[in-house]
Amino acid sequence: MRATILMYHMIDTPVTPAETRFCRTPENFRKDMQLIRSAGYNVVPLKTLLDALVKKTRLPDKALVITFDDGLACNHDNALPILQEFDFTASIFVVTGKIGGHNDFSRPYGFSRRRMLTATEIRSLTEAGIDIGSHTVSHLMLGKTEIQTAINEIRNSKAILEDILGQKVSHFAYPFGSWNPDIRDAVMSAGYAGACSTMPWQNRLDTDPYLLRRSEIKGHDTSWQFRLKLRFATNTMPPVAETRHAARRFLEKTGLIPSRKR
Repeated sequence: MRATILMYHMIDTPVTPAETRFCRTPENFRKDMQLIRSAGYNVVPLKTLLDALVKKTRLPDKALVITFDDGLACNHDNALPILQEFDFTASIFVVTGKIGGHNDFSRPYGFSRRRMLTATEIRSLTEAGIDIGSHTVSHLMLGKTEIQTAINEIRNSKAILEDILGQKVSHFAYPFGSWNPDIRDAVMSAGYAGACSTMPWQNRLDTDPYLLRRSEIKGHDTSWQFRLKLRFATNTMPPVAETRHAARRFLEKTGLIPSRKR
């Protein structure tokens, strides 16, 4: 079993230089979804992947999960209509302390002031078939946070979302990809079924369900870079010669670069 998880943040136009990496324009996001469809990938819910890991059940070939971190309003306004256009599902990990507010946690890093999802929009996303997960209350770097504070962030964010939705919230994503063994165990103890990291590569049967791998899709990724991330589930070009050779063969086959064969 192999499955790729894609990680997005904002589906919007960047306003500041710092946002360039994290903002995928709606136009490019639609192109991404079209490439997923044309390349024959099967978009599945995160729950389906986790069930396969835990129960050792079979996934569809070329299984793919789409995720969004932070819970910005553009996920509802810009991403949802495009997902619905292709009949794709996704998971959105929400910073619960900023529901109905703004992205104050990212402003110190040079981001513009952006609106976060409201409780009404979160319920609307769920009704549309989108999975809602937790991204803590305050978007703290959990691996460097005092353990009791981290436990409160992990547990309270789950409770807030469950109160809004009236249903169990089973999925978590580590802010900044920051974790350690104690944090991983705290997530499991809080009752989550699994958690997403920011470590790249594909997920296999032996992948820890509380350290799921994801490939970050950046705002400036070109179509061929996106194709490579779909194929190899990496955040950079694979370093080994064998994988570079395989990447070239793949690009030649898809017509993105000329073939060396005469």
